[in-house]
Amino acid sequence: MNTSAEGQLVPQQGWWNRNWKWALPSGCLALLLTCGCLGPLIFGATIWQSLQGSGVLVDAVTQAKQSVDVREVLGEPIESGSVPQQFSINSSDEKGAASFAVPLKGPKASGTLYGEAYKSGEEWTFTTLKVEVPDHPVINLLGPAAEPAPDTVPFNPDSLPEVEPLPENEEPAQEPPEKGKKDIEL
Repeated sequence: MNTSAEGQLVPQQGWWNRNWKWALPSGCLALLLTCGCLGPLIFGATIWQSLQGSGVLVDAVTQAKQSVDVREVLGEPIESGSVPQQFSINSSDEKGAASFAVPLKGPKASGTLYGEAYKSGEEWTFTTLKVEVPDHPVINLLGPAAEPAPDTVPFNPDSLPEVEPLPENEEPAQEPPEKGKKDIEL
């Protein structure tokens, strides 16, 4: 005689057997999103950390933070952006060149630090180092004149010779016909 009201007990399926149809695609999608989003993010953060450690960027940001004009316009504290807008560096043991644009942010305003530099030996020399802030004049961190890059010829307009302007002709000069050619009319 059966005294249970429910009848015979049927073994219940496990969680995986009941939910595999949605759990498998969801897991694959989560894995793809994790690799697709976190991978480049980690890679970019690693690259930025190595760029921030390069001497030329550290020197440039330090000069910008120490500038009275930049501190006045942006406010204090000044923070450099987490990702450069532009960065190009070619460096060997003795020579190198760098060009960059790094966002700067302060409590009053935000701006961009632009720089170009060359390396001779162990030291970087800036040819351009300026901060541009919207609605403010450009702040040149190098002063009135920058040092030219090596192996370039500086332009000095005072060293050019005096030259008289060409006379103005009312009628354009006609070129003489070339010898051996005849005009052919069709």
